[in-house]
Amino acid sequence: MCVVIDACCLVKVFDPLNREHEDFVPVWEWISQGRGRMIFGGTKYLTELSRVKRVVPLVNELQRKGRVRLVPMANVDALAEQLKQRVSDRAFNDEHLMAIVIVSGCRVVCTDDEVAMPYLKRAELFADYDRKHPKIYNRATHNHLCCDENII
Repeated sequence: MCVVIDACCLVKVFDPLNREHEDFVPVWEWISQGRGRMIFGGTKYLTELSRVKRVVPLVNELQRKGRVRLVPMANVDALAEQLKQRVSDRAFNDEHLMAIVIVSGCRVVCTDDEVAMPYLKRAELFADYDRKHPKIYNRATHNHLCCDENII
């Protein structure tokens, strides 16, 4: 398991015509050609994914090729609810990303969501689940994160 791609970055990773795609090519290549895998799960994530209609067929194709891993929905949903109750900040709305990371053991999150990043970096939120906070990929200079070291 390798990378959780936040919904805000799905088009940037998967659409070569997107103006920010160049920054996300290493993630795309790691998943499509390398040893990387896209990790997702949970009701909220699937809802967000379904809204990005132009990437759904590609994600489905990657899933058929074994390049995508779906983590148990019930586990992600239950943990996301716990995290939402634990963090009372109104701005905290990416509990599902944290839950996917904790359930899967994933080490990298691809996001450029400035609101989500501080929560993803909070070690204490992951420590209770015997996990380290993930590394964040949000530009081409983070291409070193797309490596075998981050495969679990």
